[in-house]
Amino acid sequence: MNKKNLPYILIFIGSIPFVFFSFLRIISLEEFFYLDINYILSIYSLSIISFICGSHWGLFLTNNTLKINLFFLSNFLTISSFFGILFLKINYFFLLQILILVILLLIDFYIYRQNITQLKYIYSRTLITTLVVICLIIPVII
Repeated sequence: MNKKNLPYILIFIGSIPFVFFSFLRIISLEEFFYLDINYILSIYSLSIISFICGSHWGLFLTNNTLKINLFFLSNFLTISSFFGILFLKINYFFLLQILILVILLLIDFYIYRQNITQLKYIYSRTLITTLVVICLIIPVII
C-alpha cells in the first residue's frame, strides 16, 4: 500500500459504517446485534468528529501560519458534539453532527487555502463529507 494514498483510503473506509448503518435504516431495520442503529450512528459520528478535530490540532501544532485558533475551535466542536449526544433528541443530534461536519470541512478549505493541505485531500473530504451528511439525514427523515 502506497503511504501517499493511505489518508485517502482511510477517509473512504471511515465512511463505510455511515453508509452501512444508513442503508439498514432505509430497509427499516432499527437494531444491529441488539443495539439501536441510531445509537451506533451517533457514537460513530461523535468519534469521527473527535478524530477530525484531533487532526486539526496536529496541523495547528506544526504550522505557525494559521490565523484561526484550531485548539479552541476543535475543542468547542468536540465538546458541542459530546453535550449534544447527552442532551439533544436524536434527530436534533444528527442535525448538530451535520452542522459540525460542514464546519470542519470549511476549516479544511481554509487550511487548504493556506497551502497546508493538497487539493486531492479537499476533494476527498468534500466527497466523503457530502456522503456522510446524506447518511446522517436518512435517520432524521425516516
